[in-house]
Amino acid sequence: MKVIIDIVANHTSWDSVMMKWPEYYEHDTAGHITYPHDWSDVAELNYSNPQLRRYMTDMLKYWLREFDLDGFRCDVAEEVPTDFWETARAELDKIKPDIVMLAEGHKPELLAKAFDFDYSWPLHSSLTNALQGHGSATDLRTEWDKEFREWPRGSLHMRFSDNHDERRAIARFGEPGALAASALMFTLDGVPLLYNGMEVGDTTESGAPALFEKLPIFWPIAERRPEFPRFYKQMMALRRSSNALRRGSVEWLKNSDESRVLTYVRRTNNEEVLVAVNLSNRPFVGSVKVGPASFADVTPDVGPPLPPDAPVPDRSARKQTVSLPLLVLDAWGYRIYRRELK
Repeated sequence: MKVIIDIVANHTSWDSVMMKWPEYYEHDTAGHITYPHDWSDVAELNYSNPQLRRYMTDMLKYWLREFDLDGFRCDVAEEVPTDFWETARAELDKIKPDIVMLAEGHKPELLAKAFDFDYSWPLHSSLTNALQGHGSATDLRTEWDKEFREWPRGSLHMRFSDNHDERRAIARFGEPGALAASALMFTLDGVPLLYNGMEVGDTTESGAPALFEKLPIFWPIAERRPEFPRFYKQMMALRRSSNALRRGSVEWLKNSDESRVLTYVRRTNNEEVLVAVNLSNRPFVGSVKVGPASFADVTPDVGPPLPPDAPVPDRSARKQTVSLPLLVLDAWGYRIYRRELK
């Protein structure tokens, strides 16, 4: 486990201690300190000032030296000049070579030298549109292809369906849709995000994003939605046991209704994991274009109702195998199949 903290390098509050150096900030034509975009609650920092760059770099080094942190999650990283991040990263690596740098942004050049992974915002937007009936499942494939073409080879992207900037996933997608979204994000390449409260199916008050107000997680909701802790326990156990899910390549597979259903294989030399996710509210009965093969069904078993702390069902004892290409999915359904390769 690594512990990282959030760093906001693009702007500060108006009562920040840094205000005693007004030259660190951007100014408007009237000479007043200004703010980025329409974010009037914060003041924008000026990276054309070498002294500010030195201050910010020393601040990052301070956190590593004094608290032995493992890295940083850098807020709106793409708003800060990339050359600043690259210079700072080189200095931070001298203190801690295995530092972890996460960019809250989505810009190819950030992952060239400065950051280890970023937020996959366009994929998240396409997922939201598809699950809410405003887009197609093929839009996610399009965004994934763009990342693969335009980002440095081997780039990692954080896959997420829920975060502090959005209404809770359950509020946006409903319970089945929220689990389908997580099944996708935990089986795609990259780094899955488990945002606090997802593991119990939390929606907070009105499902609002926890951005400006304190919105405590309602942990007892797990008793009403026991399928959520069961799902995440099993999904995380599956990822730990599968090198294909953690490190394997992605091969997209054709199916008989690609506007609603995503199908793909994660593959290593000795393992294949085939995933199918229905992003629509209609059941799917069709086929996936894959050669005849037998797979073990390793889909998280979230039913019938069990207490949240019930042991993971022993699926191996049931020897569930399926022969593809026939594929049957419930509305917002998902299936995960696995086989070893000789």
